[in-house]
Amino acid sequence: MKDGAAGRRARRADIDESARALGARIRALRKQRGMTLTQAASEAGLSHSFLSQVERGLERLSMVSLFRVANALGTTQQDLLTEDPPERPPGSYHVYRQQPGSTVDAGSGSGDVVVLAAQRARFLPMIFSGAFTDDGIWWGHDEEEFVYVLEGELIVVLGDAEVHLRAGDATYYESGVRHQWRTPEGVTCRVLVVKEQQHDR
Repeated sequence: MKDGAAGRRARRADIDESARALGARIRALRKQRGMTLTQAASEAGLSHSFLSQVERGLERLSMVSLFRVANALGTTQQDLLTEDPPERPPGSYHVYRQQPGSTVDAGSGSGDVVVLAAQRARFLPMIFSGAFTDDGIWWGHDEEEFVYVLEGELIVVLGDAEVHLRAGDATYYESGVRHQWRTPEGVTCRVLVVKEQQHDR
């Protein structure tokens, strides 16, 4: 039992460290932009007390809230989720090691977003898991995106088209295509998303 408790504490410490790192990136960029905590929170539609907790690594953002914070700071979600790499020589590579938990909520309240790349590169792979409801939010961004269903089912709305994806199915959409996700009632899914990254800030 001690090993189990120790393991849980170690996993919690890893998540806490990731949350602190994300909060530190948000705080650093906010200060770089010359914004107060209250200004940034107001722009993002969040309370300043909640954003303060996020910056200290004490609260977890949903992807929607992360999107709003990124917009308020003039950047992207993926820039906030990944670190500036050290100077990278040609031919370099990155190895992802499985980590427990996630510092970002997929938006379902019980789902996670696991980022499979710690440093910024041309593509950002992520795994989303959980159940997704139609919250009325349309997503649209300059990056192209690939979505592959690992488990379960996912309904993707692309403009006026609605596509029902099952495990093994995938879709790819170009920049500027408005889209929404949802899962059928009572269904969860695990989805691999590979998003193109643009780092001009």
